[in-house]
Amino acid sequence: MGFYQEKLQEDRRRDRIHTIVWLLGLLVFAAAAVAGWNYVRRPDFAFGNIVVHGSTQFTTESILKMTGARKPVNLFLVSKSKIQEALQGDVRVESAEVHYDFPSVLNVYIKERRPSLYIITDYGNYAKLDKTGLVLDMTDGIKDASVPRLAGIACGNAFIGDTLENDTIQEVLKFMDKLKPDAKDQIADMHVDKENKLIIHMRYGFPVMLGPVNELAGKADLFMMVFNEMKGKNVQVEYMDLQYSKPFVRLIKQ
Repeated sequence: MGFYQEKLQEDRRRDRIHTIVWLLGLLVFAAAAVAGWNYVRRPDFAFGNIVVHGSTQFTTESILKMTGARKPVNLFLVSKSKIQEALQGDVRVESAEVHYDFPSVLNVYIKERRPSLYIITDYGNYAKLDKTGLVLDMTDGIKDASVPRLAGIACGNAFIGDTLENDTIQEVLKFMDKLKPDAKDQIADMHVDKENKLIIHMRYGFPVMLGPVNELAGKADLFMMVFNEMKGKNVQVEYMDLQYSKPFVRLIKQ
């Protein structure tokens, strides 16, 4: 009996030693993991890269700033959800997606809102609008020559982030949205006259009369047809009248 009791006690001591060793190993591992996690989360620790796609306004630095981080890039400190939320709340962004590319690249895909026109406010500055009437920016003058101005109407008091619901502005924006990019590029200025008719001034120098603003819905196709017909041709035009179903083009007499 004495032999078996000693053997049982020895087995118990061995089990206790194994348990203690296992617990000590677990504690060492946990301490190492915590130390390692704290080390890789230091601001000066560099890990990974951020690649911005489809944007000319957002840089790696501006993306990092959204999360409260700074260079060098440390993806352990970068919150994907914070970036997504910040971009979706920015008026310059139409849509955004953020995806990890294993093991160390954070891809940020941005679709920016494109400006459609400038319109003057009651205070004399200009609101830059996208195709929906959303105010993207407020400027002292026309900062982007590629974006036409809509004259003859003011938008009242506007702020960045507002959406202008004025019927005339909305009808003009809908008309512009239906035009092809090459046609939009040739529009220098637009004017709504006292009869609420829209006149477009082309970069070629001649005006295009489109008629009442509330009838613009069906004029985009007609405008594009005439534009494509004359594109690339050396024709001296005095003005174009698209107020009726049959367009009229007056040529300059040589």
